[in-house]
Amino acid sequence: MVFLSGPRRGVGRVKLHDPPPGYRPPRRPRIPLKDRQRLTREYMIVIRMATVVLILVAAFMVIIFVLIATHK
Repeated sequence: MVFLSGPRRGVGRVKLHDPPPGYRPPRRPRIPLKDRQRLTREYMIVIRMATVVLILVAAFMVIIFVLIATHK
């Protein structure tokens, strides 16, 4: 069975019961466990760095807004 639309919640999908001739479902390349763990570690490091930078930028903006609000 082949779905012709993306995932939807609570709505039926349009379906074809027979795939076209010669159709092969896409295959994901197998990634070894060590490489997946390395990629996950790198991703988590990037997420943590982005979080720290975002917090520092927000704190800096709050300080600037407080200075502007209290300036006479």
